[in-house]
Amino acid sequence: MKSAADEEYVASVAPPRRRRVRRVLTGCLLVALLATAGFGGWLWWTRPPVREVPLPDGVEAGHVWYIGTSVWPASTEAGMLREGPLRSENHEWIGSLEWDRSDGVVEIFELRLGESVHIDGLGTVTLLRVHPEPLLPDYRDGAWTYAVNVTLDPGVEIMW
Repeated sequence: MKSAADEEYVASVAPPRRRRVRRVLTGCLLVALLATAGFGGWLWWTRPPVREVPLPDGVEAGHVWYIGTSVWPASTEAGMLREGPLRSENHEWIGSLEWDRSDGVVEIFELRLGESVHIDGLGTVTLLRVHPEPLLPDYRDGAWTYAVNVTLDPGVEIMW
């Protein structure tokens, strides 16, 4: 005769088939969670959330220019300022600005958010904001890529 304890033990042990199904489902759930965590970490690292900084101390406030494919490039007699590629590196955005000089030479400047560079014939340019393309781009929508603070050199005039 079986005791009540033996009957409880037999009832608590699942058949081998059911145990295999549980293990497979647990394994699938674990793989899905690891893949989601990995994709989320990759997304967080390659698409940094910091996309805007205030004007740094010591930088004179000038004109805020929006630079991008759907915005007419700002120019002076010395050249034209255009956008270059935007990328993330070491969890921060790095923007490229192309200064197309009137003599045909193109100078490329790479800036991190808040960094400034002096461009001859234009002035001091500080990268304030970036607007990266979405992961699933919508090409019907044009936009700016960079917002920069430009403090013009004396005697420089903007030609739109």
